[in-house]
Amino acid sequence: MNTIRFFMFISGLLLSLSHAHAATVEKGKPNQRFTYEVSYLGMSIGEMTQAYQWQGSKVSVDSAADFSFMLFSFGGNQQSELDWDEDKGLFYSRYFQRESEGFSTVKMTATFDQLGQSTEIVNNGETSTFTSDGNQIVDFNAINLQISEGLKRGQTLFEFYMQTSTKVSHYFFEVKGKEMVKTPLGEVEAYRVEQIRKSDRTFVTWFAPKFDHQMVKFEYQRRVLDIEGELIDYRNDI
Repeated sequence: MNTIRFFMFISGLLLSLSHAHAATVEKGKPNQRFTYEVSYLGMSIGEMTQAYQWQGSKVSVDSAADFSFMLFSFGGNQQSELDWDEDKGLFYSRYFQRESEGFSTVKMTATFDQLGQSTEIVNNGETSTFTSDGNQIVDFNAINLQISEGLKRGQTLFEFYMQTSTKVSHYFFEVKGKEMVKTPLGEVEAYRVEQIRKSDRTFVTWFAPKFDHQMVKFEYQRRVLDIEGELIDYRNDI
């Protein structure tokens, strides 16, 4: 199991296809922290957190995972710097630093150009560059924020190009409606968002308006993987 790829999948989703609506990011938005319990085949394997610190139209995101299974411990963290473009209604990844330990060891930095269409990656001391033929590239920490804003504007189809350590991956997601979801923090109404155009996996997430349209639950199944997670703690204005 690649820790960082797994963490990237369950931590976020997407870049929206349509930007025609007005921006909804509030000035003076409070800092936030979301903590999720993660389970494999129904057994808890640890927690992951996402913390957001805002300064005007800029946001710093700190994501961390701390897992253990049987005799193995693994995890990692990623710190990202993002910009919000009010005219386009988009979050732009500017820079991130990632480290992971366990099944794989990664020390990686990424720097994005002004338009977000090319990146320079330094991965375990080796430098490489990536381009997306005119499409915006983001890191996974931008994705949860982008889908949150898209849901507020009523978007139902999403597409994003996400930078990994070795390539730019292309993903699609679709809103399938609203459902009532039980969580440790109570039952909430949430948008059901599913990954599409991938026949080898099932990836479903739920985003709740009550928690600032952020993720409250996810399910991911692929081959031998059967992973679930749910929000267990939410801190506002930390």
